[in-house]
Amino acid sequence: MVEFFIAFRHIVERKFQSIFSMLGIAIAVTVFIVSLTVSNGLGRNMVSSLLTMSPHILIKHKQKNFFENYSEAVENLKKVEGVKAVIPKINSQSIIRSQGFARGVLAYGIMPENVKNDLNLKIVAGNNNVEELNSILVGDELAKGMGLKVGQEISLVSAENKEIKLIVRGIFKTGFLEYDTNLAIVPMKTIQILAEQGEVATDIWVKVDNPQKVENVEKKIQLNNVIPKSEYEIVDWKMINQSLLSAERFEKFVLIAILSLLLLIASFAVSVILNMIVREKIKDIGILKSIGYTNKHIRKIFMIEGLLLGFFGMVIGSILSPIVSILLKILFKVFMKNGTYYLEELPLYISAKELIIIYVVTFVVVFISTIFPATRAAKLKPVEALKYE
Repeated sequence: MVEFFIAFRHIVERKFQSIFSMLGIAIAVTVFIVSLTVSNGLGRNMVSSLLTMSPHILIKHKQKNFFENYSEAVENLKKVEGVKAVIPKINSQSIIRSQGFARGVLAYGIMPENVKNDLNLKIVAGNNNVEELNSILVGDELAKGMGLKVGQEISLVSAENKEIKLIVRGIFKTGFLEYDTNLAIVPMKTIQILAEQGEVATDIWVKVDNPQKVENVEKKIQLNNVIPKSEYEIVDWKMINQSLLSAERFEKFVLIAILSLLLLIASFAVSVILNMIVREKIKDIGILKSIGYTNKHIRKIFMIEGLLLGFFGMVIGSILSPIVSILLKILFKVFMKNGTYYLEELPLYISAKELIIIYVVTFVVVFISTIFPATRAAKLKPVEALKYE
């Protein structure tokens, strides 16, 4: 306890150096937390937007582009634990024509009940009701590019050059630019009529309760032979987007590596300050040793001093982090909402586990930075310390 009070007194006596050290740690911790929070938020937003119109598990027939007996597979998949929704779907590369404009789109034929209940679409105009066969939903950017409005009649031309008149029932926004620019949703029956292939599907989408643990559901489907492996190919969303996710993980690794260097520099400042204090307190160290303090006691004093500086720095960093995050969110809304980034607001997220890891790593790095100056102080001999006093 005496060592603690001596260490605390050293910090109070040298206010400028102590504040400088604490601010160094605080800034490093703040930058680490805020940067990781923004990186996590953008990553989660990307995945969320991506999965709005993408399956968690994609099931396709191995031999055929179209397959008829999908109803039995759909019913079997619904019984698997962890499955949230099963969506049979038919794709069609098509062209939308309206008011002299034409644009190529990917038309998804999906059952109206699936569109309404299982697709997490943000409708910005109209509604998501496609019960009528002449209904179509278009992406926000597609609507803007072609000047489409709710209630407007357009023509959909299939790859087989079959044309049908449809009415825009709603305009959706997924937050993923490629979907909002190139995607249209129509009733499954409508695409089946255009394709003239009967009641067929091109693939089946499976939505699960927890997309991050999609492997568990995928294993259940494969192990329980829910659908014939010889006929169907099963791929999860992580495999489909493997390149994108690998790039995101590498980006996060580089970010953490750079931020760790910043933390090391801040800890080096603590070590420098402690070395300065050791030089200034040579006389005090000699006096303490002459009255019976051992090397262990002296080492403990300076280690406690360094850890206190680190602790107060982390506390300040914990206070500054949410303030800086809120300011960034406000600045993003003011300056960048309608800019380059396809975002309405800056997404922020950090887990309790990540926060604990940051604090533990910071504490360990600060502790390591105290070892050299504390050991140097402990090695001083009383005679040398008081030689010129």
